Amino acid sequence: MSSQQPSEPLRGEAAFRAAKERVQKANEAAYARGRKERAADAADAAGRRRTAERQARENLPKQPHAH
Repeated sequence: MSSQQPSEPLRGEAAFRAAKERVQKANEAAYARGRKERAADAADAAGRRRTAERQARENLPKQPHAH
């Protein structure tokens, strides 16, 4: 494969392979973005869950102490 861009547009099998490669790269980029967004969403949800659990523990009734 040469590193030079052809002066004529790709045709036939070469055009198909180039289009397929562009779609593959776009899909990989979208997958990576989705993975990053889901990780951020999961981290936010975990933080909210920890906060809610901590508040629930703080609101539990206290046992009276016998003296």
